[in-house]
Amino acid sequence: MILGAFGVVFLLQIAIRIFGPAKSACNKEVCLAKFLEGPPAFNNEAMASYLRATLFLPPAASEYHLSGHAGDDEGFNGVVQFVKEYFKNKRGGVFVDLGAGDGEYRSVTLELEKNLDWSGLLVEPNERLYKKLLKKGRKAQVTKACVSPFSYPAVLKLAHPKIKDESEEKEVEQLGKTMLLQLWDKDKNTLLEEFEAQCVPLENLVYAAGITNIDLLVLDMSGSDLDILLNTKLDQLPDFEMILINSNGVDISKDVTGYFLERNMIVKRMLGDSQNNATYILVKFDARKDL
Repeated sequence: MILGAFGVVFLLQIAIRIFGPAKSACNKEVCLAKFLEGPPAFNNEAMASYLRATLFLPPAASEYHLSGHAGDDEGFNGVVQFVKEYFKNKRGGVFVDLGAGDGEYRSVTLELEKNLDWSGLLVEPNERLYKKLLKKGRKAQVTKACVSPFSYPAVLKLAHPKIKDESEEKEVEQLGKTMLLQLWDKDKNTLLEEFEAQCVPLENLVYAAGITNIDLLVLDMSGSDLDILLNTKLDQLPDFEMILINSNGVDISKDVTGYFLERNMIVKRMLGDSQNNATYILVKFDARKDL
């Protein structure tokens, strides 16, 4: 009996080492120690496995199913053309598209994907846009997580203007204005639709996607772009060549130039009819080309 008791204790100790302590074992000392470990490492494999299992979908195997509501105009076409020319029509490039929308409307990455076989990661936390995105047949990984403005995961409230009876294109445009609830100016009496989303640091999302190099990083997150980058551990992201930022109704010119100049990136082109309605294209500084 004594040997049997020792055997049970031994097996329990092995189980705890493998599976971790039970929830009831989370006493103050254990939980506090875990909390004080700080934000998760970008290459935390347990988190990456969880994200892939619950919040990621692989590239579509089906054909494209596009609506034709591309929203292209002279400005958008100019952005696409500039990106293609800068990369010299490179084939098989890699993108990370934050705020991917429905995956079609004014999507630079769709043009690269269709015409030059690029792929990567599409990030879209708005459930309505996410469902539209899944129907497009995009040849890239998709996640419905949002990018955390903090250095740790959090469930946050987001909001977008209340949708009325609109055309498909207008609906997508309105839903694309989704941003963190606290960033909305309530004084404007804008009717908002709120929802919650699981937000994860960008470096963890990129690692979970298995992306080891990035050609193009697209930021189209309606006002929270720079907040995201300030809390992103850029040194833990794969090296990237170009960043594309949409201003979304806000003059971000000073923020863009100041923040990225310190990181050896410069504004190569600004396209749009005003600073409030502009697309900033930033690239790595090259003294041979830029002086």
